[in-house]
Amino acid sequence: MAMKRFKNIILLIILVQLSGCSKFLDVKPAGKLIPEKGDVASYEKLLNNDYTLTGGFRSDANGFCRLNYLTDDIEISNNQADYFWISSSPAMDLYYAYVYKIPYYSPTEPDLYIWWMDFYRAIEYFNVCIDGINSVRTEEEKQLANETIAQAKVARAYLFFNLALIYGPVYNPNGTNDFRTIPMRTQSDVMAPMEDLSTNGEIFSQVLKDIHSSLKVIPDEVASPSRFGKGATLAFLANYHLFTQKYDSVALYANQALTLAATQKGGIDNLFYDYNKFTWADAGVVTDPNKKNASTINTSQGSDALTANYNREMLLYRKCANPPGSSYAYPSQSFHNLFNTGQDLRRDFFFFEYNGYKTIQAGVTYDDGRKVLNYQSKMARTSGFSYPELLLIRAEGRARTNDLAGAIADLNLLRKFRMKPGFTPFASTSQDAVIEEVLNERRRELPVGSQKRFLDLKRLVLEKGKPWAKESITHVVKGTTYTANVNSDYFRMPIQNDVIIKNPHWGLEVETRPWSSSK
Repeated sequence: MAMKRFKNIILLIILVQLSGCSKFLDVKPAGKLIPEKGDVASYEKLLNNDYTLTGGFRSDANGFCRLNYLTDDIEISNNQADYFWISSSPAMDLYYAYVYKIPYYSPTEPDLYIWWMDFYRAIEYFNVCIDGINSVRTEEEKQLANETIAQAKVARAYLFFNLALIYGPVYNPNGTNDFRTIPMRTQSDVMAPMEDLSTNGEIFSQVLKDIHSSLKVIPDEVASPSRFGKGATLAFLANYHLFTQKYDSVALYANQALTLAATQKGGIDNLFYDYNKFTWADAGVVTDPNKKNASTINTSQGSDALTANYNREMLLYRKCANPPGSSYAYPSQSFHNLFNTGQDLRRDFFFFEYNGYKTIQAGVTYDDGRKVLNYQSKMARTSGFSYPELLLIRAEGRARTNDLAGAIADLNLLRKFRMKPGFTPFASTSQDAVIEEVLNERRRELPVGSQKRFLDLKRLVLEKGKPWAKESITHVVKGTTYTANVNSDYFRMPIQNDVIIKNPHWGLEVETRPWSSSK
């Protein structure tokens, strides 16, 4: 009965969303909301729900991501620290993450704006979809049933994968991976007891199983990039193997995904925007560069707006946390040093100078002056996969399997669309140099504010001695240095006390270390 009640609620919500409130109220109730035998389509619509896109790895009500503040992508100025964070900001978990003050978030507060609530709510939708279809499917709807279950399974696996890497330690393909991390909820009865915690190794095994079983029946094409199709599933599989270090599989599956996409889109060039064709909507930018701040960007490449979550570069859309604004943080010096100023158009359109943080306190002005700010929100961003990221995943797989020519070709293909004419193509005969440059390009391309850099730091830390492996990250605020090792609890989020208390069978101890919002 509990299962039916829950489905009742979800399906009622769907009917209201699909029909509109007034239209729905005009319909005479038929006495049933639970789909009958053969009605797979009603469950298929669950995958269109906004909740299935997750909260974009946000960790507060403003849509920012705590994981980002642990990385080397951003820096906080002294003025921001003193007069925004310490004096006025309520989102101290972000600042505490930046200065590695554990616990970052009050352990006694419910997990209202963070991955646990967002992800497990989405997981419940996927479970209801899977269980519901299995309860009503008929032979006549076999294809739709199988395809929809495959989409739900791989979408659920994507959440388990990210949860394991957020709440768990570094995944080591040569280690035991026996840290008990999260519960893998794979059934939809909300009254059923919560599962025990699974280890990282168990989660990775289940994720791989779900991906491969889904690939057998998942549709090649989908109507929206918010759905997993074959291309996005192959991209996920390639990305998964970046963490298992099976780089031949990385190259193989990324290549399959790109080949499929190029066939569907009429050529590989159609998977990318050529930034050389971008123009500012405000023509005044030519004489006043400050107008870039408020101007949108015209692409002249198709009718889709650059900010549309179905634009030409979007492979799998998942909500993405907001990039830090000028009050919060700036792109770090090490980050914007990666760009070739004057050549790299990403620097011109998405990381350019504008007025930094400024405040007046007791009649005294504190002004950071001109700063490089993050304007990536001028384009739709994703915590899923874009085609540029997929190309760089293939490039990394090729570089690590010593296909240097293939990796360099991928790298220069992307740069053709990102650099001004006359740029010098990358060339090298050193495998390490090619790997490093591919990883640098990945960092330039991926959305700052998402989980991507955080996860990359955790997988790359295992390659001790390599220039791309950072054992620790250091931040400096007001002359004080804060350093944390990547392969440590500083880069692993804890389960909140309210969740632990409700699940005593996990055997976890509640967090008792003091936390205070006072600065």
